[in-house]
Amino acid sequence: MSNFLANLISQIADAASGFWQNLLYADVTPWQAVLDIAIVAVVIYYLFAMLKGSRSISVLLGLIIISIVFLISKSLNLVTVGWILDKFFTVLLVAIPIIFQQELRMALEKIGTTQFWSGEKKVALDALITSIVESCEYLAEKKSGALIVFQHAIPLKEYIDNGLLMHADVSKELLISIFHGKGPLHDGAVIITDGKIAAAACTLPTSFDVKDKNMGTRHKAAIGLTDHTDASVIVISEERGTISFAKNGHLEKNIELARLQQLLKIVLMPKKDNKKASKKLVYREE
Repeated sequence: MSNFLANLISQIADAASGFWQNLLYADVTPWQAVLDIAIVAVVIYYLFAMLKGSRSISVLLGLIIISIVFLISKSLNLVTVGWILDKFFTVLLVAIPIIFQQELRMALEKIGTTQFWSGEKKVALDALITSIVESCEYLAEKKSGALIVFQHAIPLKEYIDNGLLMHADVSKELLISIFHGKGPLHDGAVIITDGKIAAAACTLPTSFDVKDKNMGTRHKAAIGLTDHTDASVIVISEERGTISFAKNGHLEKNIELARLQQLLKIVLMPKKDNKKASKKLVYREE
């Protein structure tokens, strides 16, 4: 075991020394080297951020484990294992675009549709909030129960996966068609991520630590989810036709449309603006 660790440390030292020598031979300034490393670090960070919460992260972890096994085989001079893994990585270079084709396509779409002007972002956010508020107004008038969840920093993948995957644009018509009437999707929750409806008919955890015995299942589910994640949830009562808003395990009941619009602007705006606006987020529990 000691020989293995010694060989591993020696190989890492040789790789680091070789990298440094190549850097010196490349005739680059320290600032160029720092910029180069910083760009690579940012790319890797956003790669993991993009894959976080998706099934592809499991594939990536599998590749990392295989790479570790490959390094171990080289250190222990396991010729057969090393040869097989060497050929495997050769084939993998061709297979990677196929394995991650969906993630690559989504990344390129995100780059191509990046909104560089805050005015465009504000218009898109206002349109999203307007669609949600108008749909909530209609559903409340018709006393159609609804549960609309907004994912923030903490992924809700486990709840998205137990529903019907959609990845659809948010619109008043679509939200009304999901919740109004007795369709197969109206009992579950809609989860919205990055301005898109990720899934419908999702099952949420129910909170049993609720003092109000008259509180319905949807309200308990909203409290249960927001108590363990940073999600925000709109709840529309099927019995009373009232609108409630849940965040951080707190439920603000029977809110007006203007208050709903205010809350949505606070929780959906970018993080850099959210810090200032979050101070206005005061819940009025009944």
